[in-house]
Amino acid sequence: MDNGLFAKNMINMINNIFDFEKRNPFVDTADILYRSEFNEESFLITLQKTIPYSITNIQQELICIFYDIINTEPCYYWDKDVLSQTTDNLSDLVKNNPFVIIDDEMLELYIIAYNSYIQITSVINDLSGLNDRAPIKNRQYRLPTYVSIVESCLTNLYRFITLLINQTTEKDYHSNYKLKSLTEILNKFGYDKLTKKIDINIRNAINHGGILFLEDGEKIVFHFNENRRNVSKTKKTYELDQLINDVYDTSSAILLGITIFLNQNWNLLNESVFNNHFLSFHLLGMKLSIPTIRCRDISEAEHFNQLNAEFSIANTDRTYILRLAVILAILIYSQNNNYAKYYISFSNDRLMTSWMHFTNEQLSDLLSNNRELIEITGEIIRNKEALIFDASTEPIDIQEIKYYRFPNYQCDRYRINNITDASTLDRKRLRCNLFIGDTSDKESIISIITESIEWIKTVKNVDSPTIHHKYGNMEADSVYMNVYHFDTRKDKSISLNNENFICFVDYNLTGETTLLHGGFLKSTWDRLSHEKIGKLQIAWRERKYQTIHKKKIGVNEACPCGSGKKFKKCCRGKGIYD
Repeated sequence: MDNGLFAKNMINMINNIFDFEKRNPFVDTADILYRSEFNEESFLITLQKTIPYSITNIQQELICIFYDIINTEPCYYWDKDVLSQTTDNLSDLVKNNPFVIIDDEMLELYIIAYNSYIQITSVINDLSGLNDRAPIKNRQYRLPTYVSIVESCLTNLYRFITLLINQTTEKDYHSNYKLKSLTEILNKFGYDKLTKKIDINIRNAINHGGILFLEDGEKIVFHFNENRRNVSKTKKTYELDQLINDVYDTSSAILLGITIFLNQNWNLLNESVFNNHFLSFHLLGMKLSIPTIRCRDISEAEHFNQLNAEFSIANTDRTYILRLAVILAILIYSQNNNYAKYYISFSNDRLMTSWMHFTNEQLSDLLSNNRELIEITGEIIRNKEALIFDASTEPIDIQEIKYYRFPNYQCDRYRINNITDASTLDRKRLRCNLFIGDTSDKESIISIITESIEWIKTVKNVDSPTIHHKYGNMEADSVYMNVYHFDTRKDKSISLNNENFICFVDYNLTGETTLLHGGFLKSTWDRLSHEKIGKLQIAWRERKYQTIHKKKIGVNEACPCGSGKKFKKCCRGKGIYD
């Protein structure tokens, strides 16, 4: 669709979204429209059928947490006994101690635990089924995942309950942070099922380096200290997988139990919660999240008086995104109206990041009826303060894209690694690092670079979920290569002061680059020494490598780069031969 026509259609659509509610203030109308995106009544029925507790309404901030634990694999395998003990004990605690509160420290622990839980869930879904060999999977998945669940999620949930218990006892438990002491407190106060499947000794062995892999990684020996004795425990990989499932299902149950408790006792939130900057942003993000629209983050832009709000969305229709941006801007401004600018962005697996910018004045004028919505929206579009892409609809293999790994290459003269896909619309572009060791004469360096380009330019890349580009084993349109002497811990900055850096190579199938200043800062680019050799454009750190052409080249003469074009049509004015 023509951009001008699309902009006109978007403006007309935005002007009409509030027509049926002209009698209501904009904020109320925006909230009604936003809440209509999710059928809360239907989900409430599902929730009541799934858990053995009476829930008559859902606190808006908790909708997505309930939804995730009820509907997402493996979240919904929560331990039923742990859920019952968590929910029942917390309910009894409040019933018997009506003076307890939920302060900012407690709520922060809960939010951190939930955020960690969601990240761990993604790790489990992404990595648990990979066909890596046991030694690799142990190091990259099993051991770090177990520790992450126990420390990032469970420990914070344990401490939340401990701080609640602390308000009901004469003994002060506030200073207890360590996992072992927290489990002892919970056991003492009747929360023993919450700690039953947690193996602290295995956590300690992992953290303190007491790990030994046997039988090519299929068996793991955990060494730890117990009562001043060096003790070991052996687990097969499938047993460690079960331990991960046990602690994860325990976390799911405790998180669900605390969420039920918070939903029933939201009035216990102390005023300090709403005065906490970290929590106020998180609570707003949670309030603006529903299953199909998730607020990923709300934050202040560093050095700018701007509030950024990032959302992941299910519906990627362009007019829908624009409509949603206006609604969310109104809702966010109604809660935080002291920023000069508001940046609302949207992402989806099939969508390049799309965004819309609002000024404080625009939102203030809108809510005070000083200007019409169509006028403000038109102004934003004309000022190019909105960029909304079409989602990709190309058939793709999500699994291949998700798990594909580029190969590395090594021979006795050089090695290539850190290959990444830098492809753009209808172009195949690859980046990599090349390490050539002690090689220092120009002829050998050029030979290695040329040979490396021949290998890497046909390395397979995979499709993109957001833009159409060339992929597969066909020759790359461009290859961008950073050339260094050594890898390991050596400096890899692109700098004249970095003696490990040799040059930057820009290879193009057409012989013409599409990069401005090589993709670097102009100040850095201008200090490098430039030379074109065939289809290679090289930016040397040291001037000694640059071939100096003293003879003045006529504008109609053949270009020295070997392209076959006249000098005036090729490298003239690029600072390479003139």
